[in-house]
Amino acid sequence: MPTNIKQIEFLARAIVNRLEDRGLVEFGDAEIGIQIVTRTLEDNFQAYDSIEMEARGRLAKTIGEREPSDTELADEMLRVATERNFVL
Repeated sequence: MPTNIKQIEFLARAIVNRLEDRGLVEFGDAEIGIQIVTRTLEDNFQAYDSIEMEARGRLAKTIGEREPSDTELADEMLRVATERNFVL
């Protein structure tokens, strides 16, 4: 299920606001921080979606047309992520 840009921007703002509250980001840098966090989140969500699609494709070859269980999908996603050096 793809995440839309509004959700990502909202999450990025929440993260940067939390960092500001803790004194790790200054107000003047907040907008730049939001842009960086937004881009990072977008990239990570895209990678996750790509890993899920590849895992589903691999499973379809081995289990046929039935829908994989959540456990089967999670296990296959971990294998794909490991091959790509991506931490889920």
